[in-house]
Amino acid sequence: MKEIHLENHRRNHRSELSSPRIQEAIDACSAAGGGRVVLGPGSYRCGTLFLRDNVTLHLVAGASILGSPRLADYPAPETSFVDAVGDIRGRALILAERVKNVGLTGEGVIDGNGGAFLQGTPEHPSRPFLVRLVHARGVTLRGLQLRASAAWTVHLLDCEDGLVENVTIDSRVNENNDGIDIDSSRRVTVRHCKIYTDDDAVCLKATRREACEDIHVHDCELSTECGALKMGTESYGDMRRVKIHDIHILYAATCAIKVLTSDGAFIEDVDIRNIRADLTTGPIFMRLGARGRTYAKGDEPKPAGRIRRVTIAGLKAKVFQPQAPSIQHFTKALLPPEAFSGILMTGVEQQAIEDVTLSDCEIELVGGFQGDAGKLNPPEEPAMYPEHFYFGVLPAAGAYLRHMRGVRFERVKFTLQKPDVRPLVATSDVQGFTDNSD
Repeated sequence: MKEIHLENHRRNHRSELSSPRIQEAIDACSAAGGGRVVLGPGSYRCGTLFLRDNVTLHLVAGASILGSPRLADYPAPETSFVDAVGDIRGRALILAERVKNVGLTGEGVIDGNGGAFLQGTPEHPSRPFLVRLVHARGVTLRGLQLRASAAWTVHLLDCEDGLVENVTIDSRVNENNDGIDIDSSRRVTVRHCKIYTDDDAVCLKATRREACEDIHVHDCELSTECGALKMGTESYGDMRRVKIHDIHILYAATCAIKVLTSDGAFIEDVDIRNIRADLTTGPIFMRLGARGRTYAKGDEPKPAGRIRRVTIAGLKAKVFQPQAPSIQHFTKALLPPEAFSGILMTGVEQQAIEDVTLSDCEIELVGGFQGDAGKLNPPEEPAMYPEHFYFGVLPAAGAYLRHMRGVRFERVKFTLQKPDVRPLVATSDVQGFTDNSD
């Protein structure tokens, strides 16, 4: 296998791009049958780098790739798409499309320079991802520090046989700074990673007809201003056979665990275990909605999907509430602090969530509601963007369940910091509820 070493030309002007000569090395390595392109110590300012078949780009300790601040240095690929907030996405600092056996490894840094694409700049709606791999077969990301993406940090779309391990993500400089988005991909493992983001930390999506399946996430540390572990909201294709375990959530501003189908996906056979959330808002949010959005040309809207066979075991979480009312992003209505607490699981009238088990969970909540609990009636709103706090104050201090079939609580313990007039658990249109809690 070929190995090409590149050294940093310190005499280069700071604005000169290193990407042309790195790209030349990547192309030559692939043409020779594959191998590694190794970047020596120093900073390399780059526009888009395209990974090729059978090539690993390796950054030694002290090597860093810094994204160009010019959008023109990131060509828009054919696989661009419109995301859930209406922005056109697809550009990336590191991009690979329809490749096999590619890797990003080392002890170096890839910095997206995301502060150059802040809201209010003309480039903001098309700001680039940091790493985007599309239709890739055999993917390895190992050991790197990924920083300051202008949008999502790692996007794996329709990929197979992927491994992300020992990677540190620190991305808090822009909007939609997701950590790792696994999108309509198969047989992907994420392990031993540290992910600190302004948006969702680890997020499974299905924007294509292909399912997102056989996903394994374990032994990671997460901190986020949004959701820590999330399935959805983009949910056109199915999501199945997902295992998540041994996760330490330092902080999650909008839920520790979210399981959401809004666009017709079947979510099934999900096993989540041994999760510690030091500080979070609502610890679990499970929503089966009927928004019916599509993401690819030619796709037709789907009716409500299904959520079934979900197990959450060994969750230990401490819940906090905002100190003051918060503005709802979509309607601009004020949300009371109590709306950010408790477990919410809700289907829709025409489709129930099925076969859910919570076991060996310890959840500390703030409590303190002293109003008229009889007037608490969360809206149905099947097409509403799914966030647990948009449903308002729940009729239960611990868990509110609605439109469900076959729910089991085994050794689920709720504790309240303040007295609360609501019951710990309340149900509406729930059949087959077994509560063996403490």
